Amino acid sequence: MRKSLWVLFVIVSLLVAACGPATVPATPPETETGEVFQIALPRVIIDFDAEGVPSVWGMKVADVGRLLNMDLSMLRIDKFYVDWMTAANVQHIDLRYTGAGVALLVNGKMLPHLAMTDEALSSAIDFAKLFNVQGTDLLKKLIPIVRRLGLDITVRFPKQAGAAEIPFASDEVALATAQPEEGPAAAIARFEIKYDANGVPAILGISAQDLLALGINLPVALHPTTLATLQYYNIQHMELRGKPDGLYVYVNGSPLPNIVWDNDMLINAADIYAQTNPASPYIELAKTLVPTVDNIDLDILVHFPLAAGATPIPAQMHY
Repeated sequence: MRKSLWVLFVIVSLLVAACGPATVPATPPETETGEVFQIALPRVIIDFDAEGVPSVWGMKVADVGRLLNMDLSMLRIDKFYVDWMTAANVQHIDLRYTGAGVALLVNGKMLPHLAMTDEALSSAIDFAKLFNVQGTDLLKKLIPIVRRLGLDITVRFPKQAGAAEIPFASDEVALATAQPEEGPAAAIARFEIKYDANGVPAILGISAQDLLALGINLPVALHPTTLATLQYYNIQHMELRGKPDGLYVYVNGSPLPNIVWDNDMLINAADIYAQTNPASPYIELAKTLVPTVDNIDLDILVHFPLAAGATPIPAQMHY
């Protein structure tokens, strides 16, 4: 008991002494039940040396593990990746969790990242049952907690010799929301795909079998096991929606956590790709195409056959 209290004291002291203010969750501390819960922690910086050995607050992670009686050796990364980041002048990667999502910044530049709501998390947990995830009932109970946590973890790599230090992003940048551009879409794609009881898809009555008769073989049929799983969990339809502010996925009309983007984030993503893959033949293609993704109006609604006795769930595109 004394050792546990001592370890807890050390951890709290290190967090209090950590640099930077607390990362305050975007979700208010009051829950739907009227209770209050909020935990906001300061930035935690994990430094990797040239050999891939991590340290926190000046202590090797292995020493922290011994202090906590935990094996943290899995946090060490291969030297290859450290050398890669150093050669590309990627000095730090920042993951900032605010309860509303996980902001991703590389060298202080915001990239497309994950956003979430209570409804989206609940739907994601239900969807996870398709992949045999255990403990989903407990995970749902944790939603009010995880939505009221604030945490900022920054991974820092050795700098190139002579490279100027790149500062961390300000709170204004790290907490900024998407700023979609206004104007007409450069391309529009909206259509529905309907799978029949045999798992064969069709668009406007033209099925994959019709295309096969024309010599076009598209491997898009559902395996009977996959079809049975979708029916067992009553997954009747899914929708993929691309808009100027991100990519959205809906299952039975309910949203899953979505990808947030805008033109600046997409440009940053293309630039980071070029920076970390200087020999790639696709750099110009990425810089040309990736920033246009936010200007495509995409909506694909996929219908699956209902299980026997299932009540139909209305399907409607999210324009």
